[in-house]
Amino acid sequence: MRQASPLMPDSHSVGRSYQYAQPPAIVVGACGHGLALVRALSEGSVPVLMLESDLSLPGTLTHLAELVPIADINGPTLVETLLNLRQRIRCPGNPVLFLTNDTMVRTIGHAWERLTDSYTLSWGDAAERLLPLLDKVALEAHCEQVGVAYPSTLVLRNPAEAEAAARAIGFPIIVKPSRPLSRFKTALPQSVGELLGLFERYPSDLPFLVQRFIPGDDRSIHFCALYLDHGQVLARFDGHKLRSRPMGHTSIAEALVDQAVFEQTLRFFAPLQLSGPVSLELKKDQAGALWVIEPTVGRTDFWIGLCVVNGVNIPLLEYCHQAGRPLPGVRQSDAAVWFNEDRDPMGRLWLGWILHLMRGRRASYLFLHRDDLGPSFAFLKEFLREFGTAVWRGLGKRLGRLRA
Repeated sequence: MRQASPLMPDSHSVGRSYQYAQPPAIVVGACGHGLALVRALSEGSVPVLMLESDLSLPGTLTHLAELVPIADINGPTLVETLLNLRQRIRCPGNPVLFLTNDTMVRTIGHAWERLTDSYTLSWGDAAERLLPLLDKVALEAHCEQVGVAYPSTLVLRNPAEAEAAARAIGFPIIVKPSRPLSRFKTALPQSVGELLGLFERYPSDLPFLVQRFIPGDDRSIHFCALYLDHGQVLARFDGHKLRSRPMGHTSIAEALVDQAVFEQTLRFFAPLQLSGPVSLELKKDQAGALWVIEPTVGRTDFWIGLCVVNGVNIPLLEYCHQAGRPLPGVRQSDAAVWFNEDRDPMGRLWLGWILHLMRGRRASYLFLHRDDLGPSFAFLKEFLREFGTAVWRGLGKRLGRLRA
């Protein structure tokens, strides 16, 4: 919700030393995802350093991690920052690294040889096999190779290709940017004209992927999260979406065990013998067939809080596995529904008061947390400010129309 406010490292953080009796976790990013990782690790009393370049984020106010301001969390300077930071950390073994988006996964993966003596990374030895899955253009070939269904896909690099692509795939179609951290996640144009409009609105996000849209609402989207050790499953969590706001962003999700989803996920990842956290999002069509939407590799997904609150604490298991500590027990439950109140502030109202789907389960939130009030208050303050501004603007427009 907040506007980015770049932060340069202050004199306190640049030269400070850190000493721990156990390897600390290094969480790169204080977004809602990074905050969820910190809170998950706190369940095992793991010391955490959180790296961030934007102090306006609510997650920077957590009391469960020590904030280390840095200049950039996504670019190539992140590697140098981590090398410099390691020189100031005193601990047995090496710190365990946790990343929060695909851009930093790619950055660290390509530079892992420089970092391997300084940090522990659950998927470090599998980087060469893992990084190709970040390329959305290559997913169709991988799905064909492993025998899982993937919607017909074309790559659009300029507007001249739009009409032929739409004719080849046929409406309805869905459009996605091929690169991470783009200005939109998905779009569902209803005509060639609307497709061309995406080129005008998002020229810096090219190329686009254009796919056949699999019919079905948000609740037909399932996912399976795994923690792997050279292909062996050490933890599993199945769930599905209840609501996406805006389209493509999970704003409400629940636990839902589905053996078919699990088996399809295993089939997708099996040939690669990966390590670390992975997940696969699939859509179930009206005939019950599962279609791959996209994988997440090298990090947990944004909805990791859903897994943690329902008994499968993958970040803590990952830390223990990498630090050589006893692995915590994991067992999936259906105790809570997860809400991304940042993307969908009214989601709790929609689910609990209108559809009555809570079924006695408690609510778990991206920011709001009774044991970590700093981010909760920061989010509420910003939400109320933006809500008040929107109401005031709406009243102003209405008064203007009445006067006219």
